Amino acid sequence: MSARIDRPSKVLAVADTGRAQTALVTARALAEAHDAELEVVACVEPPHDLAILSRLSGEDPQRLIDAAVAHTRREVGARLAEILPDRPPRFEVLVGKAFFELVGHAAASGCDVLVKTAERLAGLNRFLFASTDQHLLRKCPCPVWLLTPEAATVPRHVLAAVDLDLWDADEPETLADLNRRVLDAACMIARAPEAEVTVLHAWEAMGEGMVWAFAGGRDARMSADRYVNEILDARHDAMDRFVAQVRKEVGPSPRIVPCLARGTPETVIHAQSRRTAADVVVMGTVARTGLSGVFIGNTAENIINRLDCPVLAVKPEGFVSPLLQD
Repeated sequence: MSARIDRPSKVLAVADTGRAQTALVTARALAEAHDAELEVVACVEPPHDLAILSRLSGEDPQRLIDAAVAHTRREVGARLAEILPDRPPRFEVLVGKAFFELVGHAAASGCDVLVKTAERLAGLNRFLFASTDQHLLRKCPCPVWLLTPEAATVPRHVLAAVDLDLWDADEPETLADLNRRVLDAACMIARAPEAEVTVLHAWEAMGEGMVWAFAGGRDARMSADRYVNEILDARHDAMDRFVAQVRKEVGPSPRIVPCLARGTPETVIHAQSRRTAADVVVMGTVARTGLSGVFIGNTAENIINRLDCPVLAVKPEGFVSPLLQD
């Protein structure tokens, strides 16, 4: 996987047996926009109580699984015939633990992005990604685009969250590459006419309190303001350089709009996604190489679980899924 995310050559859509196939329609639009191959998979996850079901039904466990696979193949096949009547994609039914099979298939197939309708946790009023989706966010080697059922098929307003605080990063080069991958991915999916990508950086002036504490007297306000303005100027410079480079390579479309907002990433990204009516939030999930993917980072996970819109999660170059390690 290169440091850049270029035009996708293969898009992997995860289908289900429901009528609303948001992932299929969105993946088809993305593949067509980039002249990419579309591949479709569906998952049959054997229930943990398969032995009990077998005993009560009098059927062999494998026959029960085979019946579920046949049902899934028929239902998804019917949806594919409706959505893609002229260009049937390659379609496969995977059997096993869903996240494990999807991660393995994504790696083996060499897909550039995985598109899936997110599963809402039952009993909650707000959207919260369920177990399979959390595993994909943490462990899938390619970008994962999780959709809400009512998501826009072709996003027009995309929010790309980047971290320009490179001087305070453990691995500044890795973070810089991840920022670029995030913005590349945002531009990749922003294919609607007059599409707009807002490049958001949440910044904080962490030392402002110390300036107030040590400046004293009338100079405290002036010193604190000077400190905050210097931090803000540095972030403006970093944003201007970052956006200028991308604009030069991407061209006039989509429109790229820089945005600096003061506050924690958890607060700022959630607020800006609502303010801009974002169709998708694109963000990095880890910013260090060599991580196994068992955790995606507390900040990223907290942000993702607060969002009310689809998310496209991007990992840095060099990320290794723990499911693919020898």
